[in-house]
Amino acid sequence: MQIQTENKQSTWKQLVEGLPSTTAQVGEAIRHTLETDGYLHLTWPMTMANYEAVAGRVGTIVQKNDVKVDAARAQSQEQARRIKGRGGIYSPGALGFHTDPIADLVSWYCVEQDDGGGPMMMLNLGDLEEHFSAEERDILSRVELLSPTRKQEAEQETLTPTPLLTKTNGKNKIYYAPWLLREPEDASARAIAEKFTAYVKNKEETQLIVLPVKPGDTVFLDNHRMLHGRGELPQTSKRHLVRFYLRAA
Repeated sequence: MQIQTENKQSTWKQLVEGLPSTTAQVGEAIRHTLETDGYLHLTWPMTMANYEAVAGRVGTIVQKNDVKVDAARAQSQEQARRIKGRGGIYSPGALGFHTDPIADLVSWYCVEQDDGGGPMMMLNLGDLEEHFSAEERDILSRVELLSPTRKQEAEQETLTPTPLLTKTNGKNKIYYAPWLLREPEDASARAIAEKFTAYVKNKEETQLIVLPVKPGDTVFLDNHRMLHGRGELPQTSKRHLVRFYLRAA
């Protein structure tokens, strides 16, 4: 397995060099990095208040969650689900590579971390058009997944059929979580769905991005381009991230 440990700090310093340290300009620099690279890992410690202010400049905050092992909340989440047995932010089980629903951008702030580090892992699918022809991408747009939403945590979730691939203003937008994939009815769609699964697997084996986050770190990603996941955590994990779902500004 080839692992790419991210090294964005020099790029980031070049972007903000000479700029006044205003929240608006920092937010603009982050958006620029997401457009070019798909993600940004900032290892410069900042307060939670500063992080929320910066995130609000990157996009509109539409949801905030505490990501940490919590057995009671994991049980409540499972009860509200129509598709049972999948991973979640409150359980210690591993989370496979996926995008999240409703968000254009996703961001995390590390409040506390386990001694072992509990890194985040990502895959960059920005080269999709190099691996799938226009015809194959058209077929991918007919492959559907079920997108779960609910207004409140304890409310029964609603599942909405959503294309794996859409294109808006010339930009590909990927929605993917293999446990929510609907079995395509026609053979051509099944074949392309299988090719996409193999493409993701190859990315994991050859281009895995590992982010060893520590308290005070922040991570931003383009949720329509980057898949993210993590390994299994200890049952007694103290790892605590604050997650924002953002609509693009």
